[in-house]
Amino acid sequence: MLPRVLTALVGTPILLILVWWGGLALAALVVLAAALSIREFYRLLPPETGPLPIALGMVWTTALVVGASAASGTLNLLIVSGGIWVSGVFVALLWMIAFHSARRRLTAIIYLLGGPIYIGFLLGHSLALRGLDGGGSLGRDWLLFAVLVTFATDSGAYFTGRLLGRRPLAPKVSPGKTWEGSAGGFVFAVAAALVLGVLFDQRIPLWQVGVIGAAVGVAAQWGDLLESKLKRIAGVKDAGNLFPGHGGILDRLDSIVISVPAVYYLVATVFTP
Repeated sequence: MLPRVLTALVGTPILLILVWWGGLALAALVVLAAALSIREFYRLLPPETGPLPIALGMVWTTALVVGASAASGTLNLLIVSGGIWVSGVFVALLWMIAFHSARRRLTAIIYLLGGPIYIGFLLGHSLALRGLDGGGSLGRDWLLFAVLVTFATDSGAYFTGRLLGRRPLAPKVSPGKTWEGSAGGFVFAVAAALVLGVLFDQRIPLWQVGVIGAAVGVAAQWGDLLESKLKRIAGVKDAGNLFPGHGGILDRLDSIVISVPAVYYLVATVFTP
């Protein structure tokens, strides 16, 4: 517990400061996080696929993150078209590696091609959300909202599950999760959303902020379960060991990669000019 708390006390303020600043600092953080995440993700691959996919996956993931950022607000046709061609090249290369090198070809292909999309494309929504109004306070507040409500969901589920958890939620996927913990995470998400809706100028009625918070409370837990399922398939407990008490960076981003796109699509249609 102590390493978990200390890591959160150090890492959370840094993340929130970079979200507040935005710009190149936040973009660099997202690109770095995506590259490290795909490295951890590919460690879950069958070992016979070799080390080459890690380098290819990092480049493809970075391209997807940059493309998502460039396409936010005003669509940049040149960058998006280039990203499609680049993605096609990497799809072909990674498919060939999986087909010719791995014994479990279908599993390798799913991991090799799905990883950059799962991490790069979804995580790129954080930059798209931050740039919702051209990098102003609206995008900043909504990205802070998405991150903080996700943290509230994770913390609420964890502590409620430890105190009250009795009935397993998905024992074959994540034995430690319970229905009581899941309900606690959902309640914490809605409560945090309402508090943040008062503190921030979200520019929509408070009840709608609460509904978006509820969506985060569901999406974040689905993201956690999805990554748990991938780790169970690979037979590992954590994707990495970068953060003491928390596992790898992918273990910390599993909820965010689902919840941030959910927030983006819920609010983008309202606020995008």
